[in-house]
Amino acid sequence: MFERSRPPDALFAALLLSALLPCRALSESGADPAAALGRAIALAEESLHQGELEAAESHYRTALLEGWLLVGRLDTVDGRLPEAREAFRAASTSAAETGRALRALALAHLRLGETAAAVDVLVRLARQSPNDAEVRRLLAQVRAGVPPEPAVPAKDEPLAAVAPAHRLELERRAKGELVRAYLNLGVMQTQGQRFSRGAELFGQAAAIDPDSPQVQYALGVARFNARQFAGATGPLGRALAARPEDAGLRRMLAMAWLNAEAYDKAAELLRDDPEREADASLQFAYGLALVRTGRAAAAQPVFARLLARHGDSAQVRVVLGQASAQQGDFEAAIRELTRALQLDSHVAEANAALGVIYLKQGRLAEAEEALRTELRTSPDDVQSENALATVLDLLGRPEEALPLLRRALESKPDFADARYLLGKILLAQGAAPAALEHLEAAVRLAPDDANIHYQLARAYQALGRKEQAEEQFEVFRRLKDERRKSAP
Repeated sequence: MFERSRPPDALFAALLLSALLPCRALSESGADPAAALGRAIALAEESLHQGELEAAESHYRTALLEGWLLVGRLDTVDGRLPEAREAFRAASTSAAETGRALRALALAHLRLGETAAAVDVLVRLARQSPNDAEVRRLLAQVRAGVPPEPAVPAKDEPLAAVAPAHRLELERRAKGELVRAYLNLGVMQTQGQRFSRGAELFGQAAAIDPDSPQVQYALGVARFNARQFAGATGPLGRALAARPEDAGLRRMLAMAWLNAEAYDKAAELLRDDPEREADASLQFAYGLALVRTGRAAAAQPVFARLLARHGDSAQVRVVLGQASAQQGDFEAAIRELTRALQLDSHVAEANAALGVIYLKQGRLAEAEEALRTELRTSPDDVQSENALATVLDLLGRPEEALPLLRRALESKPDFADARYLLGKILLAQGAAPAALEHLEAAVRLAPDDANIHYQLARAYQALGRKEQAEEQFEVFRRLKDERRKSAP
């Protein structure tokens, strides 16, 4: 009922239409250094408008090759050799025919004194074109230590004669067409539901033109659809800054923040949404964000209205239970969570929340059962793995806790609680060196946690590092005193 990561379909359709812009071909004059790029773009646009998608993709990739080669040549003429090398590298991965790009890349490496890299590229080129005598000759010269070609190859002497202002204009035009090619290639991928690949292509467009709202919009929507929520928030935010009146875009950004667990930012965006009260998914997302940011009291009337208007829901009952638990009303929380499981025995987070409540109440056997049930339906839930490991340690079964903690840290290496508990168990087993690694990591991740400092002090003590142990004991005592003074 409350799918919270589906993008507004109309918004994504708008992306597909907006990226298919009318053709803006470059001059095809023989004197125009961008003529080959212009022809490739024109052919791509013509194929696209005729529905010949494979041909359009091929022509766009040729445009990428020609565009990057031109940018690299311009960089070379102006002495920007590292930039030229990267442009030629991009050209070498843009199209099926890479001979010219690899030659240019090898020469760029040579001009930068990167002989080994140049040899690697020339070897690749020789394998692609085993009958190319010029490539074999150049490879032999490089291996023999023959100096590279001049900084500006003979074929680029006319380009070097172009006025600097005109070269800047050429570069601007080339990069504009590169952005165009990447955008339309990305749209073609997203139309085929290949959102991750589309996001990669839009990302390449954004690297060239980060100030384009259209590019940022395309990148954000594609990442959202690829479920790369944290990566979607930046481009969606930049797109919204250019289109602050776009309510659909604002909602997509809110849902991206929600799925990226930045609940405060999601709540701020949803708070004044005029459609929130009428849209169950938005209302649920807003209530969830309030609960996750510690505003359980404010969330409860939101969910009450949601239940009144849309009927009972297992998902809503779960969040209501979490809100009650947050306020310390464990009995109400258990009632809500039990009701959620009656409505849907597989609803996410219900058993996880029950397990944590039972753990806090000291009902360890019930906590273990609830957490194991949650992990059967959500095996990648690192919070439940850590909670179950805590229960098992308290039950005197630390050996069963160790694999859970290690698996949790494989998924989330910066999980301070899991680092702490793993270090604590290893220390109790006499494995002080292994424990120290995890406890030092934990204290970096959660420097204000007194218990971590205490266990770290004990690890230093066990290893005979008395001075460091005393420093950590002192931090532990200071943090405990500060907590007592701030307690109501």
